[in-house]
Amino acid sequence: MKIAICIKQVLDPDIPTSELHIDRDQKTVSTPNPSWVINIFDENALETALNLRDAVEDSELTALSFGPETCIESLRKALAMQADHAVLISDQGIESADSFAKTKIIATALNQLGPFDLILCGRETADWHGAKLGSFLAEELGLPCVNFVTQITKEGENLHLRRQTESGWEVLEISPPAVLTITNDDTNLPRIPKVRDSMMAFRKEIPTLTLETLNLDAQELKGNEVLNMTDIFIPESDQQCLMVEGEDGLEKAKNLISKMEELKIV
Repeated sequence: MKIAICIKQVLDPDIPTSELHIDRDQKTVSTPNPSWVINIFDENALETALNLRDAVEDSELTALSFGPETCIESLRKALAMQADHAVLISDQGIESADSFAKTKIIATALNQLGPFDLILCGRETADWHGAKLGSFLAEELGLPCVNFVTQITKEGENLHLRRQTESGWEVLEISPPAVLTITNDDTNLPRIPKVRDSMMAFRKEIPTLTLETLNLDAQELKGNEVLNMTDIFIPESDQQCLMVEGEDGLEKAKNLISKMEELKIV
């Protein structure tokens, strides 16, 4: 079984907002001391893929990332967690592409590297929380998509997918190929790479795919962009605290209602 896992490198979500610099003209976010990590839900997806790879004979796992050269560090972590292969998609002509264009590029890379029986993505990213890639990829590749999966097991030629719903656990049976988005669960907590595996990961070659190697045209992709960012900013909250006084609870309640009526809350 050939499995692909799409991972995204994001700014560490634990960075305080006070350290973030927003350029509203360029619509970018930066920080003096950037700390880049694998998106947490992509790590859950990676662990889910590793568990399946280990359970099914003759399986291999390829980690794929789209972005600048710094994404190689995240791919090396995927290799340290024992992914079999890692591939970077990077080209200066596509860094500002919208979600539809990026999906086209990733789908083209998957077709070139594949075919794959399963393509996994995290349920959403920690930076924009778009939750779009899995569904977009499925549409682009013409494959079925199942969202919010927590566990995958192979039963004969089919796969059983476990996911939680509002009414309990749901188990779906599918026949590959398919695209799955993975959410966090006790069964897919990311493993901590061993020192030896981390050292071996730095010795592995990570090939880079560009628009040229994918036979894609940057101008054509930009012409297909349909999403535009109009603004980016950190919301400001203006809060005031007013203490309601009174001799007893009844008087305090009356004063509270009076103040709420004054503010037109009720």
